[in-house]
Amino acid sequence: MNGQRPSFETSIGQRRRREGGFTLVEMLLASLVVIVGLVAVAQLVPSSLLMNANNRSDGTALVLAQKQMEALRALPLTQLTFKDPNGVTCPLGNICDVGDPTQPGVVVGSPVQISDNTPIIDFTQPIVAGYGFTYTDPNDPSGAVNDVRWAVITSTNGTPIGRRIIVGAFRRGMKSLSFPISLDTMVTK
Repeated sequence: MNGQRPSFETSIGQRRRREGGFTLVEMLLASLVVIVGLVAVAQLVPSSLLMNANNRSDGTALVLAQKQMEALRALPLTQLTFKDPNGVTCPLGNICDVGDPTQPGVVVGSPVQISDNTPIIDFTQPIVAGYGFTYTDPNDPSGAVNDVRWAVITSTNGTPIGRRIIVGAFRRGMKSLSFPISLDTMVTK
């Protein structure tokens, strides 16, 4: 400047030119970026709800398989059948089986597949009488139906000396990918 102080009106005018706001195009682009982000997040909600439902069903199946495994493990090796007065590990009024000592070393009960050296109950086959049932949890508001199945391999030396028990549980009717739960244990004298 030429040694004079600028007038008050001149400095406000210069400041306004330097403080230019957003243009309409910039606002539209910013809004578009925000909308795309919100749509992407909104699409995650249904998939997270579905994953939550699958995790809940897998958890229920695991608890049922564990209950069944514990009930079968608790039976004496000489016992070949059992009943459950509560209808949780064997349907009310039914008699369930626990292997056949006349067929030692043979899988008796539900069909089993071997995957990566691990026995897995085959849920594509129908339920074998005495070795499986469907269970509807009375506390589940959705009325989910779970298949619970097992197979037994008996070891003998004239009398039963051990059982290998393979238990599986699977929730029927899931709309997406859900896998059966399989547990495997050995009980000996």
